Amino acid sequence: MSSLKLRANETDTDKVSLFKPETLTTPELEEKLRQLKDPDHPPIEFRIHSNLTVISKIVDDFDCFLTRNGGHCWIFSTRGLCTVAQDELIFIFNENINSANDIISDLLIHIHQIYIDATKGTFVRHLGLSLLSNSSVFLGSSTAMGFLYVSDPTSQYNLFPEAPYAFGILIHRLELPTAQCFPMRLLLRLGYEYQNYPWPLFSVCDRDSMFSDTQHTIMSLLCDFRSFTYVLPIIRSLTISVGIQGSVSIRIPRNRHDDILKALEQSSPHALSFGIMSVNREIHSKHLVTIQNATDQQYETRLSSSLNPNAEHIRIGGNFLVINASLRSRDSPSSSPLDTQSSGSFSLHNNLNAKVNAIEDGIMLQIDGDALKVLKQCLKERKDYAILAKARSIAVEEQHDSTNENVMKRSSSEQLVEFLWIDDDNDINRGVRSPIDHFPMDGIRNSRIHYAGQRSSLFRLRWTDLFFIECLLNSNESFDPTRLADSLAKAFTQALTPFIDMLVEAKYRKLGLRVTIDRENASYIAGSNGEQLPPFFLSQLDDHMIPIVMKASDNVSRSAPSLVLELIFYLLD
Repeated sequence: MSSLKLRANETDTDKVSLFKPETLTTPELEEKLRQLKDPDHPPIEFRIHSNLTVISKIVDDFDCFLTRNGGHCWIFSTRGLCTVAQDELIFIFNENINSANDIISDLLIHIHQIYIDATKGTFVRHLGLSLLSNSSVFLGSSTAMGFLYVSDPTSQYNLFPEAPYAFGILIHRLELPTAQCFPMRLLLRLGYEYQNYPWPLFSVCDRDSMFSDTQHTIMSLLCDFRSFTYVLPIIRSLTISVGIQGSVSIRIPRNRHDDILKALEQSSPHALSFGIMSVNREIHSKHLVTIQNATDQQYETRLSSSLNPNAEHIRIGGNFLVINASLRSRDSPSSSPLDTQSSGSFSLHNNLNAKVNAIEDGIMLQIDGDALKVLKQCLKERKDYAILAKARSIAVEEQHDSTNENVMKRSSSEQLVEFLWIDDDNDINRGVRSPIDHFPMDGIRNSRIHYAGQRSSLFRLRWTDLFFIECLLNSNESFDPTRLADSLAKAFTQALTPFIDMLVEAKYRKLGLRVTIDRENASYIAGSNGEQLPPFFLSQLDDHMIPIVMKASDNVSRSAPSLVLELIFYLLD
């Protein structure tokens, strides 16, 4: 891998001004671009400092809108943000040779600032933003404002880092209010624009804004676009689906009950609303999208579709749900328990006064005040709920208008709108693997670790993650697994710090420590690169680890505990 040396002060990461990439001369830039585009030349490595690099390549074999017609895309992929508990980041641009120097320089400075922020406890995650502070021109564009991030572990390429990682999508200055208040709307709109379902993983410099104002959208009622004092509540892994005939289903994971309670607390007596946080492609092969009409600035509904024409059980995804009690009560809604499974009783309201329709990229349900009270109570008690409503302007299939754009075929029949509590959401840490034995961490809860003190040069081993592989303790158990993890991390660091040079020589950069405590076992294993550490390192660890593990085993009740923790460490230069 080629290396491009950059000027940087590697002893102080607190001042971003101390890092300044060299501006390449025209011949140097032309040579670098030739190397970047040469498929036989290794990727270029930009070294920001000893623990943070960015690898880059211009390619034509990454499947996206930019390469489908013989074009290229320019990939930048970080290595080292994980050492400060920040997801690695990937930036993909259209090939923009005219602004190549600006793209390289501005992006590296921006990545370094993200690293600085992470050392201080500020991170960018899925649907998060990293914005410019004072620059009027960024990446050669006067309209670029920063990046909106999206996690997509299903997308893989040989230049991408180990999971977890996120993709940075360039946003236009005029899109900032939408990106801050309701980022899913912008992502899906970009996916519709560039025919990448559900969203693109690349950025187009100097593109037009997808939204020019926020005055003509229903979101102006649900979000404060000026001072951001309130925004639409977002529920992780919640799905809003429109069936092929127009029925509407809202599925809520049981472990998101607290988020629903917060949305209920924030809601007014006459309304309730919430939005989604991701697109479930196993359920939705199409999705509602809204575009802003260039003529009158009104927001209109469109359909974005996957490229899989053979998708079974087609359901259309919605971006948000608005429920309002704008209708007068004709009949007092009566409920009847139809099901008494784990989710509790199921209430069905046969209230013919209810109406449901698509609005922009979401769904609006109009009911009377009595029905809204019953619905809110069912959500509080985590019970299923359903209501019959007249489906008005619900999208059931796509057709084409005279401009060949996707528009909606409407349904006007009576349809069921149901709120269903489903199994817990475990869609986390997809693609993450243990450095000990490549054990999959999919669905396993974890905590990111931040220490201000770990920035010191004395801390060459940095603890970044704690995974709760199993954590089954009695409800009255006073034992705190996080305190145990803290003791284990200190012992692990103390044991191996004297042998840092040997770890470096063995190329053990990412290490794992897994501790198991149950009624029949109290043990630990440590490893890196998919294998256990050699006996020499394990013998050094024994003196520090065994007393802590045995003491923890004695302190935990033997009646029904099961505890398996894994700690992740990175070796710093």
